[in-house]
Formats: sequence, C-alpha cells, structure tokens
Amino acid sequence: MKKIENQGNIVAFFVIGVLVGLILLIGIARITWHTKFYPGVSVAGVEIAGLTREQAFVKLSEVTNAYQVELIFNGGGWETPHEAVMFDAQSTLNEAYQYGRRSQIEDYLLLLVNKRTNYPLQIAEGKTSKLEGLINEIASNIEIPPIEPTIEVVDKDIKVVNGTDGVVLDTNLLSQRIEESASYLSSEPIEIPTTTAKRQLTAEDMSQLRSKAEKLLGKDLGLTLDDERLRLKADDLIALLATDGGSEMLNKQAVEEYVSGLSESLNKEPRDAKFEFVEGRVKEFAPGMDGVEVNLQLTKSNLESGIEKLLSSDDKSLTIEIAVTRTPPKVTTEKVNELGIRERIGRGESYYAHSIANRIYNVGLASARANSALVPPGAEFSFNQTVGEVSGATGYRPAYVISGGRTVLDDGGGLCQVSTTVFRAAMNAGLPITERWAHAYRVGYYEQNSKAGIDATVYAPSKDLKFKNDTPGHVLVQFINDPKNLHLVVEIYGTADGRVATMSQPKIWGITPPLPTIYQDDPSLPTGTLKQVDWAASGAKASFEYRVVRGEELIQEKTFTSNYRAWASVFLKGTGQ
Repeated sequence: MKKIENQGNIVAFFVIGVLVGLILLIGIARITWHTKFYPGVSVAGVEIAGLTREQAFVKLSEVTNAYQVELIFNGGGWETPHEAVMFDAQSTLNEAYQYGRRSQIEDYLLLLVNKRTNYPLQIAEGKTSKLEGLINEIASNIEIPPIEPTIEVVDKDIKVVNGTDGVVLDTNLLSQRIEESASYLSSEPIEIPTTTAKRQLTAEDMSQLRSKAEKLLGKDLGLTLDDERLRLKADDLIALLATDGGSEMLNKQAVEEYVSGLSESLNKEPRDAKFEFVEGRVKEFAPGMDGVEVNLQLTKSNLESGIEKLLSSDDKSLTIEIAVTRTPPKVTTEKVNELGIRERIGRGESYYAHSIANRIYNVGLASARANSALVPPGAEFSFNQTVGEVSGATGYRPAYVISGGRTVLDDGGGLCQVSTTVFRAAMNAGLPITERWAHAYRVGYYEQNSKAGIDATVYAPSKDLKFKNDTPGHVLVQFINDPKNLHLVVEIYGTADGRVATMSQPKIWGITPPLPTIYQDDPSLPTGTLKQVDWAASGAKASFEYRVVRGEELIQEKTFTSNYRAWASVFLKGTGQ
C-alpha cells in the first residue's frame, strides 16, 4: 500500500516538474524572442526567425518586389513583370508573429522540436494594371476567334456554312494560378490555361438546322403596335435560328437584340395635348398621346412563340402584338378644347418614292396649307378650297401631272398624293364621300402600300375631293409629312359616335397590256440624262365596296369604281445645259 502511494507521488512530482519546466521555457522564450519572430517561422520560404517585424518587412519586400514567374504556352512564354501581384505583407507578418504567442499549447510543443512553420503570402484583392496588361497581351497572341456557323437563303435554297472552333484564354484560371504561385514565391513555370470555344457543328446538327430553316421558307411573321406594321420575312426569321447545335430553337441573343432595337424605335414619352382656336381657325393642335414603352421580356416571349409556332405548324403567316406599357398624358385632348375634338377617328397614309424633287416639295407645301383644317358639324370639306389657288404665284413648283392623256410639267404636280391620302383617311373615319374622281391611269405612287382603285385625283376647278362631316362635333384634319422617308399620313380628329367603316378588297378586271415606252424632252435636265418618271401600267377596271354601320344601323353603303387606261413607261431626256 505504501509502495503505491510512493509511485503516485513520483508521478505527481513528474507532472509538476514538466509543467514548471514548460512555464520556465515559455518565460525564457518570451524574454529571448521579445518583439522577434520565433525560430522556424518563414513566409513564402523566406526565413524571418529572429527578426523584428520591421526587419522582416524589409527583407520580404526585397524578395516580393523582384518576384517574377514564367508563363508558358506551346513552347513560347512570357514573364510576369515586377509588382504584377500586390502582396499584403503586413497582414501575413501579423499572422506569423502570433506563432508562439497564442494561448495554444501546440505552438510551444513545436518550439521544443524546432518545427518549421511556413506562412503563405496574402494577396491583395483585384488585378493590377500590369497583370491585366500582361493577360491582354497573352490573349491577343494565343486566342483564335471562333467562326460562327451561318445560315441564309440563296436563290430560294438554304445554305448552311459550318463554323470553326476557337481557342480562348481562361483569364480567371490564369489569374488564380499566378496568385497561388506568388503566395509561395514559387519559381515553377505556369502553364497558360485555355478553353475551346465550340462552334463547329456535326453533320447531324447541320442537317437539323437546315431542316428547321426549310420549314420557314415562304412564311412570315407580322408585328403590330397601333399604326405600326412590321413584317419579318423568311430571311429575317431564319437569321434568328440558333446555330450552336444545342437544344434551343432560337438564338436568344439575336432575338433579344432585335426586340431591343424595336424598343429604341418605338418607345416614346407621353405628350400633352395642345389646342389653340383663333378667329375661326385652329392655330395650334397636338393631340394628347400616351407614352409607350416596349415590354422587352413579354415581346421577346411573344416573338419566340410566334416563330416556334411557324416551325411546328403549316401556317404560312402569323401576327403578334408588340407588348407595351402605356403612360397617359397629364393633359388630354378633351380637356383643352370645346369643339368636340376628343380623339382620332380616321387615318390614311401613302408613300411617294421615286418622286422628283419638285413633286416632293409640292406634297409638303399642300400638306402644310391644308393642315389643321376645321370642318364644323354638317359642313362639307373641299380639298380645292382648303388648299387654295395652285400656281407658281402661290409658291408651287412645276412637277409632272396627267393632262390631255400625257404626263406634263405643271404647277402643283403632286397634289393628288395629298388628296388620295385625305380620301383614305375620310373613308377610314366613316365620313360620307360626296365627290371623288379616279385617275386616268394606274399611278405607281398610290399602289406602293395599297391596291389599285383607292386613289382620288384633283384638278381645280373641275375635279375636287369632298367629304361631309355628319358627326356630332367638329372634325380636324391633320397632316404629317415625312419627306425623308417619302411618307404622308392624314389623321382626322373628332368625336367617335360608334360608327365602324369597312372596305372590301378591290376587285380588278378587264386588264389590258401597257402602251409602248414614251420618251419626253426635259430642258430642266442636263443633255444626256435619262430619268424615268412614270412606270408602265396595265389598263384595268377596279371597284370596292364601302360600308359604314353603327351597331345594327347601316349608315352608308357605296361602290367606288375606277376605269384606268393602259399607260406607258415615261422617260425624261435631258436637253438642258
């Protein structure tokens, strides 16, 4: 029993001795290495044991400032510039300095066996300009841009050209490898990482792409927003197909870019109404208009759904709505006038491409003079009276008109473009047309966005265009001329009374061939110049039915007819200086 007690005392004394020895060791170490790094401590392989923090920082800075590492690729290489990586030496030294000073027994046990402890250098966040410059230089030397596959319609046939793969520098992985190497000041060369940009399609992918494109041949997709009418033909639709060989039918980026372009052209701020009535005439008028902002996501979804439906069905043509968000104006039209002009009730448009300069000028002048014409309830609108005298004395220039069965220069040529557009607007508004004359022959200007038979010629005083205002309020006729795009719009504003106008598709019959080409001398053109001003037109008869109803009540029913003579192409031969 006594023997066991002696053994216990020996163990206790031994443990106490070890603890006392360890405390003495810690105390001696603390005194000996006061303000210095403990033995065996290094940073990124740089020995700093026995140094103060200031000494260690100077020593470490000398090494880091001179640090470089080689980057290799396919037998070539680059060397990182000095200070390409920003080291956080102070934070690293702070961490290393805590070794032996923490309340952790393992630190002191490691001191007993002189265990070496190496701390990696901490790297500051972000890339330096030197490192970014190096990466950009490497990319410009080793990257091979991929070539995208293409698909297009050539002579009504689908042509698919395969793409080629590219080589792309993996900049993130390269930066990571450089920082990892720098954290240990490693001199081992770094292999520059790259990735393959896959663009080359398999034979099966190309076959599937061709098959999708063939389903779109002869098809089109319309997009509508109020008066805007856009149409994507087969070529446009095929250009939106995905060519990456994946599971997606459409190129999402291409669709997004198209819709984004739509928004740039269609977005508009709300416009407050303006109305000023002075001495029986409208001096200034601007209808209140909603602001429009294209809903990119919904329009993109509608567009994708429309194309996918064309791909999966036998439909030849579809129309989708452009989705928008509308913002009403602060001041509406009905708040700024007392004449009953509250909303647009009719609209007509025409194009006049291929017009000579004087004709374009006359269209603009006549539109300006007839603009803001106000027609009281029960009154009749006369185009000739509204425009006024047409002659050189009133500012009109000579342009080509139909006279005596020929195309000749006369003051005011182009007025029929304006009268035709007014005719279309009045019919769209459901107003009674009390006088209308068809042209002697089919004129190309009036069939650029319409079929034959929807025109109205004027020639004072014998031929006029007239309509009656049988609405409960005044009507206002507004002209919007765009000489850049050779586009004229006439809008009629008033009070909607529930009437709905419809017009049948024109019927055309009795077609006769065009006449032989005509050449006319023109002293306004230099000698040797040949300019076409009329295009050959077949003779024909045309008619369409015009009906206006309000609920169950039939307000108007009329057949408009036109009897067009055959016409020839007309070329002007310059005879002037």
